[in-house]
This record gives sequence, C-alpha cells and structure tokens, in this order.
Amino acid sequence: MYFKEKLLIFVCCVYKEFEIKYTTIKKINLLTLILLFSTVVFAQTNITSNVKENKGEEQETEKIEIKKIFDLGFGIGLDYGGLIGAKATFIPIKYLGIFVSAGYHLVSFGWQIGVTGYFLPKTNMKKIRPYAKVMYGSNRVIIVEGASQHNKNYIGLTPGVGLEFRFGAQASHGLNIDLNFPIGSSEFKDDFDALDKNPMIEITNPLPIAISLGYHFEF
Repeated sequence: MYFKEKLLIFVCCVYKEFEIKYTTIKKINLLTLILLFSTVVFAQTNITSNVKENKGEEQETEKIEIKKIFDLGFGIGLDYGGLIGAKATFIPIKYLGIFVSAGYHLVSFGWQIGVTGYFLPKTNMKKIRPYAKVMYGSNRVIIVEGASQHNKNYIGLTPGVGLEFRFGAQASHGLNIDLNFPIGSSEFKDDFDALDKNPMIEITNPLPIAISLGYHFEF
C-alpha cells in the first residue's frame, strides 16, 4: 500500500512538471511566431515604401525641364539665306531666340538676321512649338534670262510665323516649317517697275508669301 502511494505521488509530480514545461514551450513558440510575423510585415512595408520613393524619384527626373541654348538647322527658303543654306539660333531665354542664316539666293550670297518669339517654351517638355519672327536680309531677287545685268539680290524686312516639330525623348531634333511675308524694299520696287515697263522684257510679279522648310538640331 505504501509503495502504491509513492508511485502515485511520483507520477503526479512528473505530470505537473511536464505540463509546466509544455505550457512554457507553447508560450515561447507563440512569442516567436508573433516576432517573426512582425518582422515580415515591417520588411514588406519598408520595401513597398522604398519602391514608391524610387518611382517618385523617377517621375521627378522625367519631369525636369531643360531649356535649349542653341539650335542649328539646314534647309531651303528665306530662313536659310535664300534657296538653300544653314541657320543658327541662340536662345538666351526659353521664349526668345536670336538667329543668323546664310546660303545661296539664286544669283548671289544670301543672309538673314532676326528674332524669334516662342509661344511655348523652347524646352524638352514641348515637342510642338508655334512661333512668330521678324528678320532682315535677302528677301527678293530679280532674274532676267538673257540679260544677266539685271539680275540682283535685294535686302528687306520679312515677318513670318512657323512651327517646330521635335522628336526623341529630349525633343532635340526635328522639322521647322515657316510661312514668310517678304516686304520688298523701295529699290526692289523701282527696279521691278522699270523692267515691267520695258516691252523687251517679260517679268512675273513675285509671290506675296514664301515657305521655308528645314531640319534642326537643338543643344
């Protein structure tokens, strides 16, 4: 009888000790799981935050406006000195350009100097830019077949309007189309009237408008 009581007491003690250890292990495991879950959530939140910040930085980089400083073009028409030539424009501010051009004007060297005002800023943010301009230089010419002594290049004022079409990620190259309205000088009008009255010479009235077309590169 005494032996059975001792055995029962021993079993109860072992069971209680096992129960305490098992409960402690359960608590430790639960705490470990909670810590692990918190770490994963924090890491995921941190990664998401970094991704958003990187995307924000990329968007800000894409939106940076870069003003153009210099424009170089090659083309045909009065804007390029006459028939064919080149045009260089300096842009001190993004709404204003100062240009010079030189080329061949049918009978002699042709040139222009002028100012361009841009309705939209001349930056990488705008790929289509309308503008108005005024220039002074070669804008009329007289050619008489068989009487080259009358051939002459005339200087005058020419207002005009145009459009820039730019291509590429930085809008750094593209087409220029211009519509010009040459104003003949008094010298041109006098010479033209004299030739028009000469029955031996057939002469055609000049067109009131002149179109220019060129391809440009911006820096």
